[in-house]
Amino acid sequence: MKKLLFLALFLTACAQTPKTSESSKSHELVHHGVSTYVSALPARGIDYSATLTKVAFGSCANQDKPEPLWKDIGAANPDLFLFMGDNIYASHPSQQPIAEQYRKMDLIPEYRAVREKVPFMATWDDHDFGMRDGGADWTGKDNSRRDFTNYWTYVRNSIPLEQGGVYHAKIIGPKKKAVQVIMLDTRYFRSPLKEKPGMEGKAMDYIPQDEGTILGQNQWEWLEAQLKRPADVRFIVSSIQLVATDPKFEKWGNFPKERQRFFDLLKKTRAKNVIVLSGDRHLATIAKTDVQNYGPLYDITSSSINRANDYGDTDSHYVGPVYNKENFGVATIDWTKKKVTVEIRGFNNEVVNSVDIKLR
Repeated sequence: MKKLLFLALFLTACAQTPKTSESSKSHELVHHGVSTYVSALPARGIDYSATLTKVAFGSCANQDKPEPLWKDIGAANPDLFLFMGDNIYASHPSQQPIAEQYRKMDLIPEYRAVREKVPFMATWDDHDFGMRDGGADWTGKDNSRRDFTNYWTYVRNSIPLEQGGVYHAKIIGPKKKAVQVIMLDTRYFRSPLKEKPGMEGKAMDYIPQDEGTILGQNQWEWLEAQLKRPADVRFIVSSIQLVATDPKFEKWGNFPKERQRFFDLLKKTRAKNVIVLSGDRHLATIAKTDVQNYGPLYDITSSSINRANDYGDTDSHYVGPVYNKENFGVATIDWTKKKVTVEIRGFNNEVVNSVDIKLR
Protein backbone atom coordinates (compact mmCIF):
# COMPACT_ATOMS: atom_id res chain seq x y z
CA MET A 1 0.00 0.00 0.00
CA LYS A 2 2.83 2.40 0.90
CA LYS A 3 4.55 1.61 -2.38
CA LEU A 4 1.37 2.42 -4.33
CA LEU A 5 0.93 5.72 -2.45
CA PHE A 6 4.54 6.73 -3.12
CA LEU A 7 4.16 5.89 -6.81
CA ALA A 8 1.01 7.99 -7.09
CA LEU A 9 2.67 11.01 -5.45
CA PHE A 10 5.72 10.63 -7.70
CA LEU A 11 3.65 10.54 -10.89
CA THR A 12 1.62 13.55 -9.76
CA ALA A 13 4.77 15.58 -9.11
CA CYS A 14 6.25 14.66 -12.51
CA ALA A 15 3.05 15.69 -14.27
CA GLN A 16 3.16 19.22 -12.85
CA THR A 17 4.73 21.87 -15.05
CA PRO A 18 6.71 24.65 -13.30
CA LYS A 19 5.15 28.06 -13.69
CA THR A 20 6.97 30.44 -15.98
CA SER A 21 6.52 34.10 -16.78
CA GLU A 22 4.49 34.52 -19.95
CA SER A 23 5.89 38.02 -20.35
CA SER A 24 9.49 36.84 -20.50
CA LYS A 25 8.97 33.97 -23.00
CA SER A 26 12.33 32.63 -21.83
CA HIS A 27 13.91 29.69 -20.15
CA GLU A 28 16.83 28.87 -17.90
CA LEU A 29 19.24 25.98 -18.08
CA VAL A 30 21.19 24.61 -15.14
CA HIS A 31 24.63 23.14 -15.78
CA HIS A 32 26.64 21.85 -12.85
CA GLY A 33 24.72 24.04 -10.43
CA VAL A 34 25.19 27.25 -12.44
CA SER A 35 22.11 29.06 -13.68
CA THR A 36 22.36 30.01 -17.36
CA TYR A 37 19.77 32.26 -18.95
CA VAL A 38 18.91 31.88 -22.62
CA SER A 39 16.65 34.62 -23.92
CA ALA A 40 13.73 33.76 -26.14
CA LEU A 41 12.72 37.31 -26.98
CA PRO A 42 11.43 37.64 -30.55
CA ALA A 43 14.42 39.82 -31.39
CA ARG A 44 14.74 41.35 -34.85
CA GLY A 45 17.57 39.97 -36.98
CA ILE A 46 19.89 42.09 -39.12
CA ASP A 47 19.27 42.38 -42.86
CA TYR A 48 22.84 42.61 -44.13
CA SER A 49 21.73 43.71 -47.59
CA ALA A 50 19.72 46.72 -46.35
CA THR A 51 21.04 50.28 -46.55
CA LEU A 52 21.59 51.78 -43.10
CA THR A 53 20.63 55.41 -42.63
CA LYS A 54 20.09 55.67 -38.86
CA VAL A 55 22.08 53.94 -36.11
CA ALA A 56 21.23 54.50 -32.45
CA PHE A 57 23.57 53.69 -29.58
CA GLY A 58 23.73 53.82 -25.80
CA SER A 59 25.06 52.24 -22.63
CA CYS A 60 24.66 51.82 -18.88
CA ALA A 61 21.24 50.36 -18.10
CA ASN A 62 20.55 49.07 -14.60
CA GLN A 63 18.00 46.27 -14.84
CA ASP A 64 16.82 46.90 -11.26
CA LYS A 65 15.53 50.36 -12.13
CA PRO A 66 12.94 51.64 -14.65
CA GLU A 67 14.22 52.27 -18.18
CA PRO A 68 11.69 54.65 -19.75
CA LEU A 69 14.23 56.07 -22.23
CA TRP A 70 13.68 53.02 -24.45
CA LYS A 71 10.38 54.59 -25.51
CA ASP A 72 12.28 57.51 -27.01
CA ILE A 73 14.86 55.21 -28.59
CA GLY A 74 12.05 53.30 -30.26
CA ALA A 75 10.40 56.55 -31.37
CA ALA A 76 13.65 57.54 -33.14
CA ASN A 77 13.07 54.58 -35.53
CA PRO A 78 16.70 53.46 -35.87
CA ASP A 79 17.73 50.78 -38.34
CA LEU A 80 20.15 49.35 -35.75
CA PHE A 81 20.92 49.80 -32.04
CA LEU A 82 24.42 49.40 -30.62
CA PHE A 83 24.52 48.43 -26.94
CA MET A 84 27.99 49.59 -25.87
CA GLY A 85 28.46 48.01 -22.46
CA ASP A 86 27.06 47.95 -18.93
CA ASN A 87 23.97 46.61 -20.65
CA ILE A 88 23.21 45.06 -17.28
CA TYR A 89 24.77 45.61 -13.85
CA ALA A 90 26.24 42.44 -12.35
CA SER A 91 29.47 43.48 -10.63
CA HIS A 92 28.00 43.76 -7.10
CA PRO A 93 27.15 40.74 -4.93
CA SER A 94 23.56 41.98 -4.68
CA GLN A 95 23.21 41.61 -8.46
CA GLN A 96 24.30 38.02 -8.87
CA PRO A 97 24.20 35.64 -10.64
CA ILE A 98 24.76 37.36 -13.97
CA ALA A 99 22.25 35.14 -15.75
CA GLU A 100 19.49 36.41 -13.47
CA GLN A 101 20.26 40.02 -14.45
CA TYR A 102 19.75 39.22 -18.14
CA ARG A 103 16.42 37.65 -17.24
CA LYS A 104 15.42 40.84 -15.41
CA MET A 105 16.36 42.95 -18.42
CA ASP A 106 14.06 40.90 -20.62
CA LEU A 107 11.15 41.73 -18.31
CA ILE A 108 11.44 45.50 -18.90
CA PRO A 109 8.52 46.27 -21.26
CA GLU A 110 10.04 49.34 -22.94
CA TYR A 111 13.23 47.42 -23.71
CA ARG A 112 11.28 44.43 -24.99
CA ALA A 113 9.35 46.63 -27.39
CA VAL A 114 12.55 47.97 -28.96
CA ARG A 115 14.18 44.52 -29.18
CA GLU A 116 11.18 43.26 -31.14
CA LYS A 117 11.37 46.20 -33.55
CA VAL A 118 15.08 47.00 -33.96
CA PRO A 119 18.14 44.78 -34.61
CA PHE A 120 20.80 44.97 -31.87
CA MET A 121 24.55 44.52 -31.68
CA ALA A 122 26.32 44.47 -28.32
CA THR A 123 29.63 44.41 -26.49
CA TRP A 124 30.31 44.60 -22.76
CA ASP A 125 31.92 46.91 -20.23
CA ASP A 126 32.97 46.28 -16.64
CA HIS A 127 29.58 45.75 -15.01
CA ASP A 128 28.31 43.11 -17.44
CA PHE A 129 31.88 41.76 -17.51
CA GLY A 130 31.30 41.10 -13.81
CA MET A 131 33.99 43.19 -12.08
CA ARG A 132 34.08 46.94 -11.63
CA ASP A 133 36.93 48.34 -13.74
CA GLY A 134 37.93 44.71 -14.33
CA GLY A 135 40.31 43.35 -16.91
CA ALA A 136 42.25 40.23 -17.82
CA ASP A 137 42.91 39.38 -14.18
CA TRP A 138 39.18 38.91 -13.41
CA THR A 139 38.86 35.24 -12.51
CA GLY A 140 35.17 35.11 -13.46
CA LYS A 141 35.63 36.44 -16.99
CA ASP A 142 34.96 33.14 -18.75
CA ASN A 143 31.73 32.60 -16.81
CA SER A 144 30.73 36.16 -17.74
CA ARG A 145 31.56 35.45 -21.37
CA ARG A 146 29.38 32.35 -21.30
CA ASP A 147 26.44 34.35 -19.95
CA PHE A 148 27.02 37.16 -22.45
CA THR A 149 27.11 34.84 -25.46
CA ASN A 150 24.15 32.83 -24.17
CA TYR A 151 22.15 36.05 -24.14
CA TRP A 152 23.59 37.66 -27.28
CA THR A 153 23.53 34.43 -29.26
CA TYR A 154 24.42 36.15 -32.55
CA VAL A 155 27.85 36.91 -31.00
CA ARG A 156 28.39 33.25 -30.15
CA ASN A 157 27.54 32.40 -33.75
CA SER A 158 29.81 35.15 -35.13
CA ILE A 159 33.16 34.36 -33.49
CA PRO A 160 35.53 31.37 -33.72
CA LEU A 161 35.22 28.78 -30.97
CA GLU A 162 38.81 29.34 -29.90
CA GLN A 163 38.52 33.13 -29.62
CA GLY A 164 38.70 34.72 -26.21
CA GLY A 165 36.63 37.79 -25.40
CA VAL A 166 33.55 38.99 -27.29
CA TYR A 167 34.97 41.24 -30.06
CA HIS A 168 33.28 40.90 -33.44
CA ALA A 169 32.30 42.92 -36.52
CA LYS A 170 29.63 43.09 -39.21
CA ILE A 171 29.33 44.82 -42.57
CA ILE A 172 25.82 45.94 -43.46
CA GLY A 173 24.57 47.40 -46.72
CA PRO A 174 25.26 47.25 -50.45
CA LYS A 175 28.38 48.31 -52.30
CA LYS A 176 29.15 52.05 -51.97
CA LYS A 177 26.83 52.20 -48.94
CA ALA A 178 28.51 49.58 -46.77
CA VAL A 179 28.59 50.28 -43.03
CA GLN A 180 31.09 48.37 -40.92
CA VAL A 181 30.32 48.01 -37.21
CA ILE A 182 33.30 46.91 -35.10
CA MET A 183 32.52 45.91 -31.53
CA LEU A 184 35.74 45.97 -29.51
CA ASP A 185 36.34 44.13 -26.25
CA THR A 186 38.20 46.45 -23.87
CA ARG A 187 37.90 44.05 -20.88
CA TYR A 188 38.90 40.46 -21.48
CA PHE A 189 42.55 41.17 -22.37
CA ARG A 190 43.18 44.48 -20.61
CA SER A 191 46.18 44.74 -18.31
CA PRO A 192 45.65 45.80 -14.67
CA LEU A 193 45.19 49.52 -14.11
CA LYS A 194 47.78 51.45 -12.14
CA GLU A 195 46.17 53.19 -9.17
CA LYS A 196 47.34 56.46 -7.70
CA PRO A 197 48.78 55.94 -4.20
CA GLY A 198 46.09 56.66 -1.63
CA MET A 199 43.29 56.09 -4.17
CA GLU A 200 43.33 52.30 -4.15
CA GLY A 201 39.89 50.85 -4.77
CA LYS A 202 38.35 54.25 -5.58
CA ALA A 203 37.90 53.49 -9.30
CA MET A 204 39.45 56.82 -10.28
CA ASP A 205 42.75 58.71 -10.50
CA TYR A 206 44.43 56.02 -12.54
CA ILE A 207 48.02 56.68 -13.55
CA PRO A 208 48.94 56.39 -17.24
CA GLN A 209 51.44 53.59 -17.80
CA ASP A 210 53.85 52.74 -20.60
CA GLU A 211 53.39 48.98 -20.37
CA GLY A 212 50.28 46.88 -20.73
CA THR A 213 47.52 46.39 -23.28
CA ILE A 214 43.83 47.12 -23.74
CA LEU A 215 42.98 44.85 -26.67
CA GLY A 216 45.61 42.12 -26.50
CA GLN A 217 47.72 41.05 -29.48
CA ASN A 218 45.16 38.75 -31.10
CA GLN A 219 42.47 41.43 -31.07
CA TRP A 220 44.90 44.01 -32.44
CA GLU A 221 45.71 41.73 -35.37
CA TRP A 222 42.02 41.07 -35.91
CA LEU A 223 41.26 44.81 -35.84
CA GLU A 224 43.89 45.51 -38.48
CA ALA A 225 42.33 42.88 -40.73
CA GLN A 226 38.88 44.40 -40.19
CA LEU A 227 40.05 47.91 -41.07
CA LYS A 228 41.42 46.60 -44.36
CA ARG A 229 37.98 45.33 -45.41
CA PRO A 230 36.06 47.52 -47.87
CA ALA A 231 33.55 49.82 -46.13
CA ASP A 232 32.21 53.32 -46.68
CA VAL A 233 31.44 54.21 -43.04
CA ARG A 234 32.98 52.55 -39.98
CA PHE A 235 31.58 52.72 -36.46
CA ILE A 236 34.07 51.42 -33.91
CA VAL A 237 32.50 50.77 -30.52
CA SER A 238 34.85 51.08 -27.56
CA SER A 239 33.15 50.71 -24.19
CA ILE A 240 35.56 53.28 -22.71
CA GLN A 241 36.48 56.73 -24.01
CA LEU A 242 39.29 56.79 -26.57
CA VAL A 243 39.83 60.45 -27.46
CA ALA A 244 39.34 62.17 -24.08
CA THR A 245 42.46 62.16 -21.90
CA ASP A 246 41.68 64.46 -18.95
CA PRO A 247 38.98 62.55 -16.96
CA LYS A 248 40.35 60.61 -13.98
CA PHE A 249 38.43 57.46 -14.77
CA GLU A 250 38.90 54.56 -17.19
CA LYS A 251 40.00 55.55 -20.68
CA TRP A 252 42.44 54.64 -23.41
CA GLY A 253 44.61 57.45 -22.06
CA ASN A 254 45.56 55.19 -19.13
CA PHE A 255 47.57 53.23 -21.72
CA PRO A 256 49.00 56.01 -23.97
CA LYS A 257 50.91 53.58 -26.21
CA GLU A 258 47.71 51.64 -26.92
CA ARG A 259 45.90 54.87 -27.75
CA GLN A 260 48.70 55.88 -30.13
CA ARG A 261 48.70 52.38 -31.60
CA PHE A 262 45.03 52.88 -32.50
CA PHE A 263 45.83 56.14 -34.30
CA ASP A 264 48.80 54.55 -36.08
CA LEU A 265 46.61 51.66 -37.22
CA LEU A 266 44.14 54.06 -38.81
CA LYS A 267 47.00 55.58 -40.77
CA LYS A 268 48.52 52.23 -41.69
CA THR A 269 45.28 50.75 -43.00
CA ARG A 270 44.07 54.05 -44.52
CA ALA A 271 40.65 53.30 -43.07
CA LYS A 272 38.37 56.17 -44.00
CA ASN A 273 35.29 57.56 -42.28
CA VAL A 274 35.96 56.03 -38.86
CA ILE A 275 33.69 57.21 -36.05
CA VAL A 276 34.32 55.99 -32.50
CA LEU A 277 31.36 55.41 -30.18
CA SER A 278 31.84 54.92 -26.43
CA GLY A 279 29.93 54.68 -23.15
CA ASP A 280 30.82 54.02 -19.50
CA ARG A 281 30.89 57.58 -18.15
CA HIS A 282 27.24 58.20 -17.17
CA LEU A 283 27.27 61.37 -19.24
CA ALA A 284 27.30 62.30 -22.91
CA THR A 285 30.02 64.11 -24.81
CA ILE A 286 31.41 64.67 -28.27
CA ALA A 287 35.21 64.64 -28.46
CA LYS A 288 37.46 65.39 -31.41
CA THR A 289 41.16 65.00 -32.10
CA ASP A 290 43.20 65.65 -35.22
CA VAL A 291 45.36 62.61 -35.88
CA GLN A 292 48.58 63.60 -37.61
CA ASN A 293 48.73 62.41 -41.24
CA TYR A 294 45.19 61.04 -40.96
CA GLY A 295 42.70 63.78 -40.16
CA PRO A 296 39.91 64.44 -37.65
CA LEU A 297 38.61 61.61 -35.47
CA TYR A 298 35.45 61.90 -33.39
CA ASP A 299 34.55 59.90 -30.28
CA ILE A 300 30.90 60.24 -29.26
CA THR A 301 30.17 59.09 -25.71
CA SER A 302 26.57 58.17 -24.85
CA SER A 303 25.79 57.12 -21.27
CA SER A 304 23.53 56.42 -19.50
CA ILE A 305 20.11 54.97 -20.27
CA ASN A 306 18.97 55.14 -16.65
CA ARG A 307 21.96 55.91 -14.41
CA ALA A 308 22.87 59.53 -15.11
CA ASN A 309 25.38 61.34 -12.85
CA ASP A 310 25.46 65.04 -12.08
CA TYR A 311 29.19 65.50 -11.52
CA GLY A 312 31.13 67.93 -13.67
CA ASP A 313 33.44 66.77 -16.44
CA THR A 314 35.84 68.59 -18.72
CA ASP A 315 38.33 67.64 -21.40
CA SER A 316 40.34 69.62 -23.90
CA HIS A 317 38.93 67.48 -26.72
CA TYR A 318 35.24 68.06 -25.97
CA VAL A 319 33.13 69.83 -28.57
CA GLY A 320 29.93 71.38 -27.20
CA PRO A 321 28.37 70.85 -23.78
CA VAL A 322 28.60 67.84 -21.49
CA TYR A 323 25.14 66.34 -20.90
CA ASN A 324 24.51 64.77 -17.50
CA LYS A 325 20.99 63.42 -17.87
CA GLU A 326 19.71 60.17 -19.40
CA ASN A 327 20.65 60.01 -23.06
CA PHE A 328 21.28 57.97 -26.18
CA GLY A 329 22.99 58.68 -29.47
CA VAL A 330 21.74 58.73 -33.06
CA ALA A 331 23.99 58.69 -36.12
CA THR A 332 22.14 59.58 -39.34
CA ILE A 333 23.94 58.82 -42.60
CA ASP A 334 23.10 61.08 -45.54
CA TRP A 335 24.47 59.10 -48.45
CA THR A 336 23.55 61.82 -50.96
CA LYS A 337 25.26 64.68 -49.11
CA LYS A 338 28.06 62.38 -47.94
CA LYS A 339 27.88 63.22 -44.26
CA VAL A 340 27.02 61.62 -40.93
CA THR A 341 25.12 63.69 -38.39
CA VAL A 342 25.66 62.38 -34.87
CA GLU A 343 23.32 63.60 -32.15
CA ILE A 344 23.09 63.15 -28.40
CA ARG A 345 19.42 62.94 -27.46
CA GLY A 346 17.53 63.01 -24.18
CA PHE A 347 13.91 62.34 -23.33
CA ASN A 348 11.37 63.22 -26.03
CA ASN A 349 14.24 62.93 -28.54
CA GLU A 350 15.50 66.37 -27.58
CA VAL A 351 18.84 67.00 -29.31
CA VAL A 352 21.33 68.35 -26.73
CA ASN A 353 24.54 68.17 -28.78
CA SER A 354 25.41 67.25 -32.35
CA VAL A 355 28.14 67.22 -34.97
CA ASP A 356 28.21 66.84 -38.76
CA ILE A 357 31.02 64.59 -39.96
CA LYS A 358 31.89 64.82 -43.66
CA LEU A 359 32.56 61.57 -45.47
CA ARG A 360 35.68 61.24 -47.60
